[in-house]
Amino acid sequence: MDPRLVVGHVYVDVELIGVKGIGRFRALVDTGTAYTVVPRKVAEELGIAGTSRHVRVMTARGEAMLEEGIAVIRLMGEERTNVVLISDEVKQVLIGVTTLGAFGLRVDPTTGRLERTGVLLLTLYQ
Repeated sequence: MDPRLVVGHVYVDVELIGVKGIGRFRALVDTGTAYTVVPRKVAEELGIAGTSRHVRVMTARGEAMLEEGIAVIRLMGEERTNVVLISDEVKQVLIGVTTLGAFGLRVDPTTGRLERTGVLLLTLYQ
């Protein structure tokens, strides 16, 4: 089998910034996850406040409702304010595809690393 076709795990150094401080993490990039997911303990320690909105998600264990929050994310030398989901079940920070898109990044499947692609903007013509 071609080793370039083997799916592996991609990790990236990331900082999450809340009103109580900055946390540095080795996060798993999960291209099967729409949102970045933050463990509740991390959100509480950093002061990443939840909003009143909850998002229905599908997990390996079934359906769940996760609280939406807003965090500043620092990734590959850039910083963005991003929607995150706060989870009681997840034990590590997961970087989802909406965060990758906001930073103009994608996973290069041949290297297993993030690469800059630019932010995709769609224009609808009538």
